[in-house]
Amino acid sequence: MDSSHSSPATSTIAIIAFPLPLLFLFSFLRISKDALTNTNKKQTPPEVGGAWPIIGHLHLLAGPQPPHISLANMADKYGRMFTIKLGVHRALVVNNWEIAKECLTINDKAFASRPKVVNMELLGYNNAMIVFAPYGPYWRQVRKCAPIELLSTHRLDLFKHVRESDVKTSLEQLYQIWNKKKSTNCDKVLVEMKRWFRGCYS
Repeated sequence: MDSSHSSPATSTIAIIAFPLPLLFLFSFLRISKDALTNTNKKQTPPEVGGAWPIIGHLHLLAGPQPPHISLANMADKYGRMFTIKLGVHRALVVNNWEIAKECLTINDKAFASRPKVVNMELLGYNNAMIVFAPYGPYWRQVRKCAPIELLSTHRLDLFKHVRESDVKTSLEQLYQIWNKKKSTNCDKVLVEMKRWFRGCYS
């Protein structure tokens, strides 16, 4: 009998046994994915229903009731901690002082950063301004420098004349526009403020 040729029974066993490792691997990955999904669902706070596309839950906060009353009603329904969508960004709402203290002390680094938004990136010089910069080494360094280099009493007094001059010039221009466009029936004048802001960012 030629040993180079395998028997039909051996070939059948090999064909049947070949997919078994792949089937086992697929089943393991599927079970792991389901377990991870269930774990994430358990750890994720509930989300308020009624979100709209693009604007999220903003329409609920812009209703007849003040926003804090609307959030309090949501807390009565969804518990001490829940999430809402402000546009496309998810926000965590905490309605308990103990959880709020834990968020701001123990887990403060997780809540210290800000979401990256295109308009803030453009207006904030690629997130270089301290109010728009994400939390990190750059933000910590700027935060240390700002009170000394920008907000100290010496710096404020040093540029006091610049602020006074800008305010005086703006008031004079507003008065000239009002004096030119006012009418006898109404003393209110519509003023275009774009040039002041354009001058700040030019």
